[in-house]
Amino acid sequence: MDTCQISVNTFDRLAETYAQKYLALDTYDAYYRQFCLHVARQGATVLDVACGPGNVSAFLVRERPDLQVLGIDLAPNMVRLAQTLVPSASFLVHDCRHLADLGRVFEGIAYAFGLNYLNQEDAEQFFESLSKVLAPNGVLYLSAMSGLTEHSGLQTSNSGDPIYMYYRPRQEIERLVQRAGLELVFLDEIASPANASKPTIDVVLVALRVGAYEPVIGPGHW
Repeated sequence: MDTCQISVNTFDRLAETYAQKYLALDTYDAYYRQFCLHVARQGATVLDVACGPGNVSAFLVRERPDLQVLGIDLAPNMVRLAQTLVPSASFLVHDCRHLADLGRVFEGIAYAFGLNYLNQEDAEQFFESLSKVLAPNGVLYLSAMSGLTEHSGLQTSNSGDPIYMYYRPRQEIERLVQRAGLELVFLDEIASPANASKPTIDVVLVALRVGAYEPVIGPGHW
């Protein structure tokens, strides 16, 4: 059973509601700015993974209009909304577990809260795929809801639709990042926004690509 796809189907049905609830949220703007500061090169390529309706992409193109931003999400309605709301970026329906299939290399990758919808096998697959497309000295921004592993499993949205949530303690999130050959340069823990469906402690981090690197393909342009 692909629990990620089950959650994606719910987000696809609730895309408009999700956008109305979270698109104007500015809680994480200071952290996005940290990410932008580390993506130093003008015209750098940035991938917004699990982009939803374009929250992160919208900030990136405002803060750094020079960036070449590509957003991906498995929910077609999220991609449709993102392209409408952030027309200066590009968006595709794509699975975050198969980033190498994009055939591109990115100098920055942002992954805002997508990790909570991946079980352990899928999370390991995501970080393996990330290591194939993040350029030397590339930058990762990641945010995730932390929590006890035993609290993971099937939940329901306010509309009664199924969502599979996977919680990890901060130390496990750090381990996943470091095993992918990334070096933490910034980490913070903050309370979730007041309008969150469930109060959590959010882990927000920025990490740099270190170690050996074998590119899949040259830097992409779109």
